Amino acid sequence: MDKKTLGFLISMVLIISAVLPAAGKFNYLNTVDFLEKISNTLNEYPLPPPMSIDMVLEETICRRMSVRSFTEESITDEELSTILWAAYGVTKDGNRSIFNSYGTYSTIIYVIRNDATYKYVPENHSLSLFVSGNYLHLGQYTSPIKFGLVWDKNLESDELIGMADIGMVCQDIYFNANALDLGTVTTGMYVEDLYELGIPSNEKPEIIMPLGRPSTLYSFTYDPLPEQNLPQVIDNTQNLEEAINNRLILKSWDNLPLSLLEQSQLIWSSYGYSYLYDNVNNKRHRTLPSAIGIYPFKIFAANLSGVYQYSPSTHSITQTVQGDQRDEINNCIDPNDIIITSASWIIIPFLDTNLGGSQYQRFWYYENGAIIHNVLLESAVLNLSANVIYDITNEAGLRSALGISSQPNLKPLSIIPTGNPYSTPNTPPETPEIDGPTSGSAGTAYTYTFNSVDPDVDDVYYYILWGDGHVENWNGPHSSGEDFDINHTFTIKGTFTIEAKAKDTNGYESGWGTLNVTIPRNRPFNLSIKFLNLIFEWFSYELPILRYIL
Repeated sequence: MDKKTLGFLISMVLIISAVLPAAGKFNYLNTVDFLEKISNTLNEYPLPPPMSIDMVLEETICRRMSVRSFTEESITDEELSTILWAAYGVTKDGNRSIFNSYGTYSTIIYVIRNDATYKYVPENHSLSLFVSGNYLHLGQYTSPIKFGLVWDKNLESDELIGMADIGMVCQDIYFNANALDLGTVTTGMYVEDLYELGIPSNEKPEIIMPLGRPSTLYSFTYDPLPEQNLPQVIDNTQNLEEAINNRLILKSWDNLPLSLLEQSQLIWSSYGYSYLYDNVNNKRHRTLPSAIGIYPFKIFAANLSGVYQYSPSTHSITQTVQGDQRDEINNCIDPNDIIITSASWIIIPFLDTNLGGSQYQRFWYYENGAIIHNVLLESAVLNLSANVIYDITNEAGLRSALGISSQPNLKPLSIIPTGNPYSTPNTPPETPEIDGPTSGSAGTAYTYTFNSVDPDVDDVYYYILWGDGHVENWNGPHSSGEDFDINHTFTIKGTFTIEAKAKDTNGYESGWGTLNVTIPRNRPFNLSIKFLNLIFEWFSYELPILRYIL
């Protein structure tokens, strides 16, 4: 803020301070309450509800392609809202549109527009002003909007897990952009430009995605994939929004075989080719982007009868091992309570390190995240459930179990089990009850008690949003109906809503319990021009002398 503006603000504050007591109409408490409500929304830009796109998930995946040239036509708020929600929004049951098995969710999305740069706030689906000014020159390509995707080191210490999350986020940006006849591309060059925004030191720029209307309109022709030992890819009935909302993450399955069509759909989504031919670029696109113009992954899958390697170019599988290898796979991982031996179809992406060098390791984990995300979405539209495991403790043993021990150049990056939910009925835990102080002082630790009863007497885990930006990620296990006490310190003043949900050992989640906590505020003094204008507008209706002055 320049000196002239600062002087104006100080003068106005002094005028108000001098006039109001003399008028005998000043109600300090009501005024402060009014000003606090206004100040909470000064720098917040609410987004309209996302649009529903009438396009099934498989077609959305098949339209995924990179666009690098855009018109000058602007992006509507409705379009931006739709893309941001799918990228990183909150689903109808309180989860995120992507899945992080550790609950860390370390991606920050900066939305760069010609007026200012904003941070996307998933919790209330809004934009929060970060810095004013036009920063659209950052990164590559010219477009009306750019997304700056950064990894927050404070939320996730492992950059590779952070990059897997970003891979999922970028897939949904691709999917919804292309479904809306918009275009985008993931770029890893010049991402350090984002430091020009003044982002915090704990955030590292990873990807910049321009967004706009393609200079050349899309033109696709339906051209089915060849049919060999896998059926052709078909369209299901759910769109991307439904797939995100209906995604089911479980830790056990019914151990019954999937149909060949279901297996085909799942393995195709992970790394296959589009059934739409791009007439503009004269090619088929893949179900996910390439970091440096190559596709260095090899996809394997295991079921009750054996292990198979997927060939994307022919959409077919070749058996590498006969017989059930799921026990052997389980012995090579840290399953984190996931019963891998009950999964019907286990997809395992391997990076061929002869093709994908270690200098691009971050981007290979980005692609690994994209693979995982596609399988989770396709599982949802097939009414299946899935999960993901990153902790592979014996890579050589895993290669041996899959019949590829002679290929040490293949490095496994994740395990993605899928299948039908376990057939024994399971009831989710009850919504947690939250007990504890509803008011207090900033800087003081208070104890809060959480309790959820699971009808099946399964142990439960608690996911807690403290309302001040801090999160407790699935603390547990705790016995059903047992009080769980945890301390929390609110370091700033305000009114906060504690939200908590419970999850049983089978992955079924409860609804959200809430408790409001008020930490009293002091009178605000840091006022912007917009903030003061709102104050003056309110006071001017109360005091004729202020109306005269203004």
